[in-house]
Amino acid sequence: MIICKSNNFVVVRPPKTASTSLLYYFLNSNLIDCEQDKYMLDEKAESVHTKFKDLITQGLIEGIEPCVSTIRNPLERISSAFYYVKKNLHVSVLKNWKSYKNPNTYLDDLVKGQGSPGVKDIACPQCNYFPEHAELFNTENLHEHVSKYILERGGKVDKRIEMRKNPDNNLNVFLATLTPDRKQSILDTYSKDFELWEKAYAVYN
Repeated sequence: MIICKSNNFVVVRPPKTASTSLLYYFLNSNLIDCEQDKYMLDEKAESVHTKFKDLITQGLIEGIEPCVSTIRNPLERISSAFYYVKKNLHVSVLKNWKSYKNPNTYLDDLVKGQGSPGVKDIACPQCNYFPEHAELFNTENLHEHVSKYILERGGKVDKRIEMRKNPDNNLNVFLATLTPDRKQSILDTYSKDFELWEKAYAVYN
């Protein structure tokens, strides 16, 4: 999360959407004033993924500020979260969370909004994090989107910042394992995210 009062914009970071890369683009842009602007690094996990509407509730913003955010193909996002949680949870914990042994039971937890913190976070649609007026950068073209945004505001972009990737993530295997009804539940539950991602994707593709 970034609240940039010096250049009047807010950056919100839905989890598992390349938002860390987005953060560092802005921190390296010369648009952030460390004395008057507010930002949270990943070490401050409780605030990193704060929703735009919660920033309003907390009195940190008015709600009319320009806002930017990353957005990711929901299928990629859900698959990535599955492999991330499965890889990073301690083995002893995994024995208690049988749902993480295959995508179907994992998705059932996702729908219920239960399970580990990683699953609860990913269950929330991306569109719940940012306002209707937000400018969205799809993960595949993050560099192009964010470079244009920063340069138009007089900032700098030194280099491409690659999205952090989980080498274990395999979308094809994930989808092949899912039952048809569960695939459909993803399409239904995250239909707004698909719509917004496709719109952002179409800008450069």
